[in-house]
Order: sequence, then structure tokens, then C-alpha cells
Amino acid sequence: MNRSAPQCESPRLFRATVVNPLGPEDCRVHVDGGVRVRAGRIEAVGPIERVAQGLEAETLDGVIVPGFFDVHIHWVQHQVRGAFHADLLTWLTQHIWPAEMAYADPTRARSDAQTFFADLLRAGTVGGMAYSSVHPEALGAAFACARGRWRIGNAVMTEGAPAALIGAKPMALSVIADLAARYGAERFVVTPRFALNCSPDVLAGLGALARAGGYWIQTHLAESPAELAAVARRFPEALDYTDVYDRAGLLGPRTVLGHCIHLGAREWDCLAARGCGIAHCPSSNEALGSGRMDLAAVRARGIRYALASDVGAGPSVSLLHVMQCFLVQHRAAGERVSAIEALYRATLAGAELLGWSAESGNLAPGKRADFVLLPKLGGAFDAEGWLEHVMAGTPAELERRPLATWLGGSATG
Repeated sequence: MNRSAPQCESPRLFRATVVNPLGPEDCRVHVDGGVRVRAGRIEAVGPIERVAQGLEAETLDGVIVPGFFDVHIHWVQHQVRGAFHADLLTWLTQHIWPAEMAYADPTRARSDAQTFFADLLRAGTVGGMAYSSVHPEALGAAFACARGRWRIGNAVMTEGAPAALIGAKPMALSVIADLAARYGAERFVVTPRFALNCSPDVLAGLGALARAGGYWIQTHLAESPAELAAVARRFPEALDYTDVYDRAGLLGPRTVLGHCIHLGAREWDCLAARGCGIAHCPSSNEALGSGRMDLAAVRARGIRYALASDVGAGPSVSLLHVMQCFLVQHRAAGERVSAIEALYRATLAGAELLGWSAESGNLAPGKRADFVLLPKLGGAFDAEGWLEHVMAGTPAELERRPLATWLGGSATG
């Protein structure tokens, strides 16, 4: 039987101002620009007259930017985001762990996962790396409901937490190995919650699992002074907090470490030598009074980092709010940071950190057509001034600031 050749999907052309981050101090602006999309990928981007090729444009009243990437977020804390404030360890034990116990219920997990990913798209976030609770069923719900591109891992906790959240050590490692095999190295993340929740042998077992299977690793490092003191008591043989993870084989180019606030020079040098990435969480650090990441130390060593909301300590899933906090905190400390860098750290830097920059993170031909429309100001367009304006407001306002979000060239609203 003769079959005709499949018809190529017709391209679509979106016309708007386009702001495309290229690096921490560089972005390409097309005031009257176009993004041509075919089969879910960007076919061309640039001045409208160059990319139109006779197509009728869908004119959008706003500014197109790449979709945001959030490289450190707890989806099981979405319902209590910003609700509690205390020192990290008190916040965890009194509020967060009790809240996460609810995700033993698969029905609750699926309902909340649907809400979480819908809220992220509404706020312009199209992918990233997320923490689930300890429950395999909740992890399955997150993968089933995820929209956009995500890596997710269930938190491993074998000690130092309520009995309802702790798994026996051998069982925990075997369960994690089974989940890793089920979801694969492109989606599953090995996730020791933090050093105080895992014994040295469990940390080492997770490190061995990740190395053997090529899995990504996410955990928390040096978020609060009280945490550091507790880690020093729990691991007296280690040189410092970073050394706990290094001894376990958990540090490498596929490791993303949340916070990294209270580190010494030896630790910064170790992270640089191992090629680790940092999830910088300024809104969360502010909410819990944890401190400020030493941006000068990070820059001096060329350590890769991207912005993250760290919901639920962070009060909002909006990366616009995280960008705002990034600028406020580091400018107050005398660091040179720009709104253009904030946009880069919330988009392309996240894709780079997660190994996805070849096909995500900014608006380049061949990449996924995942982008966001933000409001435009009147008058002559200046990218730095426009970004400063668009990220101004309360967390609730900024969650609603995006006008629309597209995944693969299709509107998600």
C-alpha cells in the first residue's frame, strides 16, 4: 500500500519585543522581533523582517523571554510556602516535616502535584530540579503530573527525623536503587536531604549509586550556623561540612548544592575542584534569616550557579521574585549585579547547570520553544531598565506578572 510522506508541521511566528540572555552580562534584544516555531522547536529568532519569511505573525503585546528554570524547589512544601519563619532546624522539625507526612496519601500527592506544576507554569517556570518527600508514591505523582522538563528525587532520611519519615538504612538504599532504575538517569535525582538525616554509610551508598548509574545529585550545604555546628558534632572525623559529602563521593559536576552560605576557603576550593553547581536561593535565605551567599568567593573561583526559589522556605514560586531578592541582597553588600545577570541566572544558567543548555535555556534555533510573555513598558526600550521594572512588586504580584507561558510553542494557560 502506498503511503504519502508525512506533512511537516506548519511554522508559527510570534511577534513581540524579544530579550534573549546569552551570558551573565550579555543579552540580545530585538525591539520588533520574532520567534518562528516549528514542531515544538525554535526555527529562527531575530528582527521580524528577517524571520517572517512571508508568514503571518501572531502579534503579542509584551516582551518574550525564555522560560525560567528553578534548580532547587520542594514541591511537597508548595502548600505551606512562606507560612513559617524560624531558624532552619526549628523550621524543619516543627513545621516542614509534619507537613510532608501528608504525602503518604497518594490521592493528596497527585492533587497537590497537579496544582504545583500549574502554578509554576503560571509564574513562567518551565523546568528545573525538585525535591519530593520520602514517599515513592509522591515521587510517582510528581513525575506523572510534571509539565516542562524536570529532574526530581525523593528525599532520603534514615535518621534525625520523625519515625514516620525515616526508612531503615538497607531498605532506604534498595528503594532508592529501584526508583533510580525505574525513572532513569535523565529524570531521577539522588537526594540525601542533608548530612544530618543520613549516616556516613548511607551517604557513601548514595554516592556509589549515583556514580555507577550516572545520576544527578542534589542536597543542602551550609545553610545555617546551627546546622554547621550540628554537622560538626555528628561527623567529627570530617574537615568541615563540605568534606562530609566529599568523603561520601557525592561531589562532582552533576551535583547541585542548595544555599552554600557558611563556607570557608577550603570548602569553596573543593567545590570548584569537583565542578559542583550551586542553587542560589536568595529569597529563602532571607525568609529564614540564614545569611547571604558569598558571591565574590563564587565568582573568584568560577563556580557555576543559578537561581532557585527553595519553596517552601522561599515564599513564592516566582523566579521574578527570586531575581529581585538577588539584586537587593548583593547590591546591599556592595556586589556588582545587574538585572541582565539576574535574568541569565534564572534562565540559561539553570539549563547550563542541569546539562540542558544545548536545547533549553534561551531562544536559539533548534532549542525547545519554551518561553514567557512579560508586560512591556511604554517609550524607548532599555533591557536593564525594563527588567528592573518587571521584577518590582510583591511575591503575589510577581507570580501573576507573566501574561502567558508556552511549552513547545503551545500556550499552557
